[in-house]
Amino acid sequence: MKTLRECLGEYDTTLLRAIVERHGIALTTSQHREMVEEIAIGLLDPVALGEAVAWLTDEERRALGVLVANGGRVRVHRFSQQFGEVRRFGPGRMARDAPWRTPISPAEGLWYRGLMSRAFAEEAGVFIEFFFVADDLIPLLPPLQVERQAFEVPEIAPPHRLRLGDLSLIDDMCSLLAMVRDHSVRLRDEAIWEESAEALQRQFLGPDGPRLDLLYHLARACEFVRLEGRTLHLNRDLARKWLEMTRGEQIRVLQETWRGDANWNDLWHVPGIRCEDTGWRNDPLVAREAVLDLLARCPTEGWLSVTGFVEAVRDRFPDFARPTGDFESWYIRDVRSGEYLTGIAHWDQVDGALLIYLLSGPLHWLGVISLGFKEGWEKPSAFRVTPWGARFLDLYHDPVPDLPPQPARVAPEGKVTLAREVPLIDRFQLSRVADWQSSGPEYVYAITPGSLGRALSDNIQVDRIERFLQRISDDGVPAAAIGRMRSWAQLYGYVRLSRAAILETRTPQLMSALREYERIRGYLRQALSPSTSLVRESDWDALVQELERAGYLPKIVEH
Repeated sequence: MKTLRECLGEYDTTLLRAIVERHGIALTTSQHREMVEEIAIGLLDPVALGEAVAWLTDEERRALGVLVANGGRVRVHRFSQQFGEVRRFGPGRMARDAPWRTPISPAEGLWYRGLMSRAFAEEAGVFIEFFFVADDLIPLLPPLQVERQAFEVPEIAPPHRLRLGDLSLIDDMCSLLAMVRDHSVRLRDEAIWEESAEALQRQFLGPDGPRLDLLYHLARACEFVRLEGRTLHLNRDLARKWLEMTRGEQIRVLQETWRGDANWNDLWHVPGIRCEDTGWRNDPLVAREAVLDLLARCPTEGWLSVTGFVEAVRDRFPDFARPTGDFESWYIRDVRSGEYLTGIAHWDQVDGALLIYLLSGPLHWLGVISLGFKEGWEKPSAFRVTPWGARFLDLYHDPVPDLPPQPARVAPEGKVTLAREVPLIDRFQLSRVADWQSSGPEYVYAITPGSLGRALSDNIQVDRIERFLQRISDDGVPAAAIGRMRSWAQLYGYVRLSRAAILETRTPQLMSALREYERIRGYLRQALSPSTSLVRESDWDALVQELERAGYLPKIVEH
């Protein structure tokens, strides 16, 4: 952080004389600049420094070792919890009380020997006060034989029930992108509209609401989709690029997006608590990186205790989410009682709950860890790092090989069965010409008159569909399936059907007023009655915005 001379240069003369007295350095000057130089020369002498370390108490030597073992610096509040405080004195009181002669803590002992300094530094965008050892002093210190602060999580017996951390999130992302491409997926209150969410969750391998929230957020953060008005639209080039990657690359993209996304605040998604938006802010990246660092220090073989992990963090790194050690200024309530959860006494309900959420939520959904459950338990009791998690945590650098996909199976009646391991781009393309039927170890789609009609409307001809099916099935398409598609295609276009929306006003007079309104009348098509009018479905969002701009608050009725 700084050199010894830079540190000494910031001290007043009284503190410099205290350091001189503790080391027995003979000064030849009373000028501040010359004092700094003479003290620096004395402390940076390896022989003199070795003697100074030998005179330290056992606890002072251990405190110095902890600083060195942690890269030369430790947060002030964390170091003080373990090795005591360094009292602050003005020059007059320091000269009068001479605290260096009777230090009250190991930390103060190091401070008055000039072996430890303090300063603010930025960490993950937050300015934090550290105790540190000067950069040029560290390589001259004798071996201190102090290990980095221990972090041990107890291993437990294999659990009764498992929930594997796998790549299902990328499979569900493919389903989301296909629905955005083929259907009108709208938002309400910044969340996917309930009917679309239910349709998605029927297709998902992991069908819980909080997981869908993260999946949608990642789709936006990766720019696979964009929001226009209240409707999602596919960014085809970016989505296709991701869909064409290997499965290992696809999950890594989602993992790294979550790792660096400050807009997804994990704390605000923890069940059972409610964060009040009163001006305070936590930094989700700080907590996320701290937890990932601690996971990287856990063994990858065997099952580890969830409770043991939480207790180890509480004992060793209680400030993992609060780098300044501030447990007072976050305004968080318990959902049931309404009580404010302020102070370190509520650590388990806030910080501990955040850890459990991260383990059972994002880290599991992103395939980093598998979860284990005791018999009859709904909450996980154990976890272990997956191969994809080990690579994400930089414990394993070779790519995790993808399983070789099996060819699709096409039945004569048009049912198409795909293994989960098929490239996502193939399932994405199949969903454009076939209707989803079921999800699981295998995906089942069906080519129907309706799905073929949609494909033909998008200018996807039967010959192209046939070539695609032959490729993904290793030329296993029955002649009967091809014949059915061709016979359906011959009837395409005999009947024409258009989608439209209906705008209805409470009175005919209001409809007349809207038709006279310059920015609105162009969206109103054929009149069905004096108070109703057809509207193109493609004009929905634009019309809603214009109505709101004109002061009308339309009631949206979804069917």
